[in-house]
Amino acid sequence: MTATSLGKPLGFIPSPYGTSIAVYGDRDDENSWVHDIEGCMDMAGVYGAANRAACRAAFKARAGNSITFDIFTDHGGRKVPKVALPRPRQPVYPTLPRGCDMDIPIENWITLALECSNWTTRADALIDICHSNLTHADGFTLPPEIHAIALQILLTATVEHMPDEEIDCIEAAAIYAFTNHAEWSRAGVKWLAPFNKTWFRDWVAKRPKYRTFAAAVRLVDPDLPAWIDGGGNA
Repeated sequence: MTATSLGKPLGFIPSPYGTSIAVYGDRDDENSWVHDIEGCMDMAGVYGAANRAACRAAFKARAGNSITFDIFTDHGGRKVPKVALPRPRQPVYPTLPRGCDMDIPIENWITLALECSNWTTRADALIDICHSNLTHADGFTLPPEIHAIALQILLTATVEHMPDEEIDCIEAAAIYAFTNHAEWSRAGVKWLAPFNKTWFRDWVAKRPKYRTFAAAVRLVDPDLPAWIDGGGNA
């Protein structure tokens, strides 16, 4: 199935690996939807030009009614990882200072995150606000480590309001990796690790603001791997 043969997309949905997947109407069933081969490979995590070319060839070689998931796993694909996200024993949010106008930014961050319907938009919104705060902090005399700690605390308090019980996409993993809760940070890194030289590196390359924030957080969290800023190094 090619995009040309399927016509105009009805819309797009996020893949687990940071790409957008086109959704098409099924010509044989008006109540069903389908993806083209490119979208299927994205959803299945088939990465790299060589793997994708081989997967396309294998797809064409099979009859339409014999397509099974192994066509993707045979070319580097996999089922979407799911990493458990236990609730923290000691939430940050109740401990945050109140008064002196502190309630306003705290609740604004939380509202911003809750108003996003998915992690694709939520992660970008949180990255933007973290980067904005880092940029405005350039004029202060406090060490950059202090700014990073403050933003990490606010970020943690914000995502404590999310109902997630597991991580199942690159955007959620990228944010949870920077939280103060060690179990959440480990979960985020665990999800990202298999993709640190592939999907995640591509995702970060398109988000210089994330790289800036990652560098700041690594100043105060040495347990984070060097590749978390998208460099792809072990």
